[in-house]
Amino acid sequence: MIEGTIGRIKVGDLQPVRVMAVINLSKESFYKGSVANANQALTKARSLAEEGADLIDLGAVSTAPGSPKIDESLESERLFPELQKILDLGLEVSVDTQRASIADKALSMGAMCINDVSGLLDPSMAKTVADHDTSVVIMASRRVPGDLLTMDDILDVLAERVSSAVDVGVDRDKIVVDPGIGKWIPEKEPAHDLAILDGFRRLRALGRPVMAALSRKSFIGARLNQPEPSKRLCGSLAATAIAVYNGAHIVRTHDVSMSLDTIRMAEAIRGRPPQSEEESISVEVLGYLGHESDLADALSRAKVDPGGYRALCRKGSFRVLAIGGISSMEAIIIKQEMLARGGDAAIPKMALRCDPDPQGILVLGTLSQISGLTRKLKDQPFRLPLVGKAIEGALRQIDDPERYR
Repeated sequence: MIEGTIGRIKVGDLQPVRVMAVINLSKESFYKGSVANANQALTKARSLAEEGADLIDLGAVSTAPGSPKIDESLESERLFPELQKILDLGLEVSVDTQRASIADKALSMGAMCINDVSGLLDPSMAKTVADHDTSVVIMASRRVPGDLLTMDDILDVLAERVSSAVDVGVDRDKIVVDPGIGKWIPEKEPAHDLAILDGFRRLRALGRPVMAALSRKSFIGARLNQPEPSKRLCGSLAATAIAVYNGAHIVRTHDVSMSLDTIRMAEAIRGRPPQSEEESISVEVLGYLGHESDLADALSRAKVDPGGYRALCRKGSFRVLAIGGISSMEAIIIKQEMLARGGDAAIPKMALRCDPDPQGILVLGTLSQISGLTRKLKDQPFRLPLVGKAIEGALRQIDDPERYR
């Protein structure tokens, strides 16, 4: 289960998808509809909050390709007067900056989050966030913002940056990740962004809330033949729906009121994660492939003997389960039972040393193997019968309409 905070706002699997509204104080920004001058920012922030934004993301430097370099003094001159006005409204504010010095002052003034598209490249940024005990959005970047092209690289770099931030004192619960969709570098094509969006669910492996920042970006314009960002709203809403369905916990958008219905509908279709609890034991279905009835139809078309349907369908349905709150001995027994059936379980190395603390494990196997495991656990000692009952409950949740209420 993924849970965290951004500022004072809870985010995660059991929370509504949160909306981060964009205000740019940089005239160089690619979408002029998000730009506000010194006389407009306060009014715009108030309006976005009334439309339903959970927090405001305020930035004074454009990161669009080809934008001019903005020095620290100009960023400060643009940012801080407007930040103070918006904070005086009592709104939750995130500051979009790559400079630790800017972040330090913004957080001292009362900003609750730093949105760093460089992925903490400033060597002082993570320590600054830690010193203020605040939230941070880490975007996937290696050498320059958004320079990663594949989800494999994105996951590797984000995992490393999250770990490094925690090592210097950033609270893991206050870290949000962003895969960096957009044409940040010339080599990045629309196909790269589409592949990242299609594989968005893989970001769950990081265990942190995920932000989708794709509003009116160039990959949408390229696919819809809409070179003007002002004409990309429909494409943005479609991409937003996909991102939310695939697990986004926060949506960063230029269009709050227009996005809300899209977000809520996609959120409803996504439903709650399939999970079950028995006392202190929890089981969540992290992934599933293959449905028994669908496989039966495929087997029928292949003219397989109906007598073999049930066994083959269960062998062709794969499940990945996360089990938490069990003892080291229980973890070892579950691994042994899965191995005996041809499946497997990933257990912490400390479980092998009989660590007395509660353990979390991953069970990987076919529906046939996991069903065999649950039957066996009913006759095992300790709390293993409860584990089996929780597994069965989580598997039933996959197709249960209650998950969508």
